[in-house]
Amino acid sequence: MNSVLAKISALTKNIVLAKFALFLCIACSLACALISLPLKAETLAAPGDYQALFSQSADTAQLVALSQKLNLGETVRGHFVQSRQLKVLKKPLISQGLFIFDKEQGLIWQQIKPFESLLILKDKQLIQRDSQGRVQVSKADASASAAAMGDLLPSLVRAMLGGDISGLSENFELHFLITDSLSPDGQWQLGLTPKDPLMKKAIANMVLEGSDVLQSLVLLSAAPNVTPQDMTRIDFSALSQGTLSEAELAQYALVLEASKP
Repeated sequence: MNSVLAKISALTKNIVLAKFALFLCIACSLACALISLPLKAETLAAPGDYQALFSQSADTAQLVALSQKLNLGETVRGHFVQSRQLKVLKKPLISQGLFIFDKEQGLIWQQIKPFESLLILKDKQLIQRDSQGRVQVSKADASASAAAMGDLLPSLVRAMLGGDISGLSENFELHFLITDSLSPDGQWQLGLTPKDPLMKKAIANMVLEGSDVLQSLVLLSAAPNVTPQDMTRIDFSALSQGTLSEAELAQYALVLEASKP
């Protein structure tokens, strides 16, 4: 998780706040140290491709319609592939795995490749288990700023995966663009610019893309017209609904076990 937005750690001395800010990559730090794998150049769009999106605001009717598209119910699970392009590297860094989001239990982010790791965001706690089974707990009550971040990030996750986007305007400037009005599914982009100065230093802009469901999350380290810049794209697939299984509930139980003295 720490490598997805490693620059955040340099922007703040508050370790807890940094770790929770990292969770924005979906909303999330997604890997500890990714390796570079082959990737076709066209997989990552150029940052400048989003200039049209951030030039116009979203209206209420558009946000209501989008909420209905993104609402997948109480529980949603699926696959992810994350591609991170750093301006200092020639090849993107890639990781992939599975995720589960439950409105009551929280978010599980399970990386499978290039190595296994597990991340859980629940009740303002961030639980990390690395490939060697070591568990680390971060709480959002260490400072007022960390507590505020702990409140914001679950809301962002609910917005992306649960269609609950009504409250995003309190913390983000929202932009909306229909990218393919002729498509049966209606391709769209939702742009988010953080209002909080600290968060904006870490992630200048975010873009949600999709059609009838969420398809991807893009993170930009600078304004769309700035190049070169660091850029992360997370593609979602095989989204499904359904109650949590016993195995999935056991993963969430790691929070309780890790919190024991």
